[in-house]
Amino acid sequence: MRPLQNADVKICCAPGSPQQWRFPWGYQVAILLLLAGCDGKPVHLPLARRPGIGAGQQRRLSTDEARLYGDTSELMAYHADIEVGTPGQLLSVIVDTGSSRTAFPCSDCENCGSHMDPPFSPSASSTFRWVGCAESGCSSCLNNSCSYTAKYVEGSSIEGKYFKDVLHLGVSERENDKSVVRMGCHTRETGLFKTQVPSGIMGLRDGDWNVLSQLADGHVHKKLFALCLAEHGGSFSMGEVNSTWMPTTGPWQWVPYTKAYYVDMDSVTMAGHNIFNEPLGSFLVDSGTTYTYFTSRQALALENQIRDFCKAGACGSAKMPTRSCYEASDDDLDKFPDLHLSFGSANYTWPARGYLYRRSGNWWCYSFFGMPPLTLGASFMRNHAIVFDQDAKRIGFATSACPEFVTRAEPEARASVGVTKHGPSTSFLGQLNSAHQHAASLLVVLGALISSLAQVA
Repeated sequence: MRPLQNADVKICCAPGSPQQWRFPWGYQVAILLLLAGCDGKPVHLPLARRPGIGAGQQRRLSTDEARLYGDTSELMAYHADIEVGTPGQLLSVIVDTGSSRTAFPCSDCENCGSHMDPPFSPSASSTFRWVGCAESGCSSCLNNSCSYTAKYVEGSSIEGKYFKDVLHLGVSERENDKSVVRMGCHTRETGLFKTQVPSGIMGLRDGDWNVLSQLADGHVHKKLFALCLAEHGGSFSMGEVNSTWMPTTGPWQWVPYTKAYYVDMDSVTMAGHNIFNEPLGSFLVDSGTTYTYFTSRQALALENQIRDFCKAGACGSAKMPTRSCYEASDDDLDKFPDLHLSFGSANYTWPARGYLYRRSGNWWCYSFFGMPPLTLGASFMRNHAIVFDQDAKRIGFATSACPEFVTRAEPEARASVGVTKHGPSTSFLGQLNSAHQHAASLLVVLGALISSLAQVA
């Protein structure tokens, strides 16, 4: 397609002296649709590209967004839906900031588990191709295909081969763009990878072959993504932070990270008391790890401080039937102390609904343990919007009323399913039939056009 050129378009307007206005190119079709055929004098409107955008910069920059499903008690992970291939095949992937590979079982895998979605079928996609051994970035080769083997801290492992195909974040009802990215076909799964409910994993650690880096070379606005984890489900965005999906209730705090997503924790205070007299160490912020891990000495000190606080009757009628769990109502839980974690000049508030998880009913158990390596897992991230800015090498966080999605909807019903609480319900346009959608879209364009006319008149 040849580059867009400046153009003059005749439209009709109310009688009066001829005027000239400059419009972005995208208004040309809208002007013709909305105003063609009216009575009045023709006026020449020179249509030009937006200043500063050259012929080689015409690609659309956007933000991708998706719902998250899961929790820290039953599924013990948070996952997003993706569609891969042409036509798209639905797959569920755990969002994992601790690794950089996006991969899942394919139909020829004989050593893979049974998951919530059927394996990906390469033969059913017209845009599928294997990644060759000679391609840039390939470090391992098997049967003339670029391959991978990965082992994880808890003992599970995956093996497979890389391929390229179209990826769409979320489901087809969401208007996210599609891009061709490298992904992995599992040929073997062991441990938790074989028994987990979601199909695969989406690695978001900073690196050349992670999905974010590849989408940033395509349509995504910048190398930035955000997670907002609720007790059940949450939201996920790439390219920017959507304040509607992640409504913050506190100021943004920013922490520089090193290596992958490691941040230095300086102190933990509770009720004005500094629990430790020295820095706690460098922690990996890892959404793919369910719980949060300190050293055994650090975890014991935190448990003792919380228990002593509640023993004094400050936690309402909460009881402690076991060493690591409380029986507490929601009202009781609101009386538990907050933990304030310091990362340099940034302060992170970790409430009881973060450092405790609902085991069942009114039973709440510690969501942190004394078992290195030091990790700030999903339990740490809950009830906060967490931004991973790869360009600036920093992590931002703010308290948030994250949207909740308790049940993963069936594909044909997903366009009309809302959230259980806090989050945005299905959008107005999503509830309209196709005819109404066209009318509403034209009204939106007309409103923008009128606004532009008012500014330049």
